[in-house]
Amino acid sequence: MKILKKKHKLCLICMEEHEVQTVEIEESDINEELSFLAVYEYCDRADELLETEEMIRKNSDSLKASRQSK
Repeated sequence: MKILKKKHKLCLICMEEHEVQTVEIEESDINEELSFLAVYEYCDRADELLETEEMIRKNSDSLKASRQSK
């Protein structure tokens, strides 16, 4: 997990205000044997990831690009 940025804001995971990290993780699609980079918000208090609508679109584009380069 690579930290891209940190921002103090309301965390939508734990619903508390604190520093929320934007992280990049290598994801895998086992069915297609693909790997791609995906971006999420990370709450270190709950140890959970959150994918915003914008991140869903970017992660989907990253997966599609990975399929095309296969």
